[in-house]
Amino acid sequence: MSTICPYCGVGCRLKLNKDKILPENYITNKGMLCIKGSTLLETVNSGRILYPYLDNKEVEWKKALEYTTIKMKRIIRKGKDSLGIYIGAQIPTEDQYLAVKLGKGFIGTASFDSNVRLCMASAAFALKYAFGDPSPTASYDDIDKAETYLLIGVNPASNFPVLWNRMISNKLKRKAKIIVIDPIYTDSAQQADLYVRIPPGKDILLLNSIAYLLIKKNIIRIEPENFKEFKEVVMKYQPERISKIINVKEDTISYIADRIAQSKTLFMWGMGVNQTERAVDTGILISTLAMLTGNVDIEGSGVLPLTGQHNSMGAREAGALAGMLPGLRYVDNEEEVEEVERFWNLPKYSIPRHYYTITEMYKLIEERKIKALWIIGTNPVVSLPQARKFADLLSYLDLVIVQDAYFTETTKFADVIFPALSWGEREGIHTAGDRTVGYLSKILEGKGEARPDWMIIQDVANYLGFEFKYTNIEDIFNEFKLLTKNRIDDISNLTYKELEKGYRWPVKPKIFRTRPVEFEKYDLIEDNEFIVITGRTKGHWNTRTRSSKSWSLNVISDDDYIFLDIEICNKLHIKDGNDVKIITGEGYTVVPAKCVDWIKGNIAFMPFHWGHTNKIMDWKIDRESKEPAYKHLKARIEPFMS
Repeated sequence: MSTICPYCGVGCRLKLNKDKILPENYITNKGMLCIKGSTLLETVNSGRILYPYLDNKEVEWKKALEYTTIKMKRIIRKGKDSLGIYIGAQIPTEDQYLAVKLGKGFIGTASFDSNVRLCMASAAFALKYAFGDPSPTASYDDIDKAETYLLIGVNPASNFPVLWNRMISNKLKRKAKIIVIDPIYTDSAQQADLYVRIPPGKDILLLNSIAYLLIKKNIIRIEPENFKEFKEVVMKYQPERISKIINVKEDTISYIADRIAQSKTLFMWGMGVNQTERAVDTGILISTLAMLTGNVDIEGSGVLPLTGQHNSMGAREAGALAGMLPGLRYVDNEEEVEEVERFWNLPKYSIPRHYYTITEMYKLIEERKIKALWIIGTNPVVSLPQARKFADLLSYLDLVIVQDAYFTETTKFADVIFPALSWGEREGIHTAGDRTVGYLSKILEGKGEARPDWMIIQDVANYLGFEFKYTNIEDIFNEFKLLTKNRIDDISNLTYKELEKGYRWPVKPKIFRTRPVEFEKYDLIEDNEFIVITGRTKGHWNTRTRSSKSWSLNVISDDDYIFLDIEICNKLHIKDGNDVKIITGEGYTVVPAKCVDWIKGNIAFMPFHWGHTNKIMDWKIDRESKEPAYKHLKARIEPFMS
């Protein structure tokens, strides 16, 4: 019995052999598996929600559904957008699709978003602008054939170890070069052929300077739309000037330009780009370098932002991200919206032509315009910026529904809790970060009265008076796949059986487009201020909802520290393990410090898994994607005296 790992966007296939998890030789993982995947059996029983709850008391499903839908109806009558739905990308595509059909279609709320907003929204915006399609131009197979990897703000050695093993293997076999650009000397940087330490927020300076050299040397393999305007701006970024600003040698900038021009290059980025205020601009700039050097539509090259959640791509295909509809359609395209309305047999204008991201929904709750929030498979009380304030705002709502497999920090604030099945207990499809659609088999029996998410969503729909008559998840799959027909992500002719081997839908850029990207100065950092960068640790994942249940992962994982430069520790008279106070405009939090040599200057690193940073994280966002800027928290740090 085999299925797909539920953690990162690699989407490794694994099998259950008695009481062990073993890797399978599959299209994405090639017979490899990381420690998180191998310890999954340790996570399936602990902390599970097994029964419906109403006001913290176990109740029957009928009572929970009746109570919820009676209140929902009253709230929807006051305005459809007053019901908010916020869904996670860890559940199968069919379940997400059904939530979209109910929420955006039959109910007609514009207050619907996915937690993909927190990780891959910026990459999707950048790719759609640059290539006309919100999908990567490369796949994981290109890793094995690339000659150069340009990694910007991503640490695959820690966060995507299966992909990293493929990179290292290719480096040994084909002498591929690894270039890492990052403010922090990460695990990946330690093994790179070239590490470029760049100040936070100044990627645009370096990337424009590389483009300057490509243009100066007349290395233009693909001339994108708006190239003239792009060139006018880029020619201001002479390496001799930029090198002094970012403290990177001219020779280094020149080497990168020559290397990506002369070799098959994979351009890969992660949250270090996506979770910044200029994320979409930076993604477009990286994509432009790929165009200029001809590294787009050639085997072993391309643009491949690395996806954090195993079904982030599937969430976009299902239409779960605010502003999207199934089949990678968009609500600002009238023809595409009408196609979906006709398919669902809905009157015209049933689907709203406007949308609210979770960033905006947060404010709508504060303004009492959203009166109910249905949270499905995600833990926003830990994961959102201003998390402490968000938890307080939940008390403003008339109804909070949390649908999850585990008790979380968010379930504590729920009026109603729906128990969902978890990894291994349900089936469906997902799409890995390189467009590979795979089938998730059921390999474990469910527990208690937990149900698959699609069944809970269908029950809510029927109690609301809509007639949803799916007998199993394959019925939903057969409907959803028709909405992909003749679309980029077309799987309309495939079956579950065929998807067990994995199917990667092809992509060919529709357009090549760029735009000028000017550097905008960030706030100056005073001597007593720091930029706190958040990220993952090796052992844990997201808000630890699942990974904290594993004894093995807890043993190997760093605890909730803030990591500081040894010299800064000495200056502030801080020793390893001392508590420090981190102060921002949102308040403060207290955590122990670790003094390390892989961070330099007034930069700090803090894992986000425990949520301390998000409590004091402001709501800075990318202006286009509305993705929060978790990578640029300005703070003061001082010893804490209790």
